Amino acid sequence: MPDKLLSSGTLPDLGLPHRSDLFASRELPAYELISTAFVLLFDSSSRLLLRYADLPARGGWDLPGGHVEPGETPPEAAVRELREETGWPLEESALTVLGWNRIQLEGPKPDGFRYPHPTGYLAYFTTHLAEPGRPTVPAPDSECSSAAWLTPVEARAHCPNRRWLPLLDAVQGPA
Repeated sequence: MPDKLLSSGTLPDLGLPHRSDLFASRELPAYELISTAFVLLFDSSSRLLLRYADLPARGGWDLPGGHVEPGETPPEAAVRELREETGWPLEESALTVLGWNRIQLEGPKPDGFRYPHPTGYLAYFTTHLAEPGRPTVPAPDSECSSAAWLTPVEARAHCPNRRWLPLLDAVQGPA
């Protein structure tokens, strides 16, 4: 599958002049440019596993995912974040690249900015289970308070403005 642009715009929570482009793709950009990794995990009933957190920037329902730690690859980060935020164990080998979000900052690198500059990426992976998703809970030390399997319609209702929704449409079809 060639890279396909799904959406363009800006991210309201970034707070810096930028452009954001979301692509469906089977290949990732260079790992050293990827700061964050997410997982769209579907069960045999096509339900999506989401996590709930009471956080200022990523609060509410959202995909499990987070920052790539030093020395970690994006797939390793995706699996670790999935386990921490939902309690769901998964092997890296189960992941398939779904797409990426390119963030192009305009202007000089801000003081203390810890992400790739001027261009950085968020990676999105997916996998499908052969069985129904069972109830699961985040790790005890997680920033997340719960996890749930939601239908695509429920996921769209709980996450109406999330940047990854066009990827859900690419996998499941539009609502």
